[in-house]
Amino acid sequence: MEIIIFLLVLLALVYVIFKVAKSKNREPAGWILSSIIISPLIILLILACMPTLKGKKKTIKKRKKSRK
Repeated sequence: MEIIIFLLVLLALVYVIFKVAKSKNREPAGWILSSIIISPLIILLILACMPTLKGKKKTIKKRKKSRK
């Protein structure tokens, strides 16, 4: 039972790292991999202290209908 709780907490931390990395325009896969290797709490603290990178924001562009 303790193993299930441990895995759920670990998955929750990985999900939080994913969301924080996405919000800071960083590559989530690299941060998740490093959190598995090092420690999710340390990586989360490092990531939270880092500034947001300027990047492309994905916006939905509406297509204009061409009138003939």
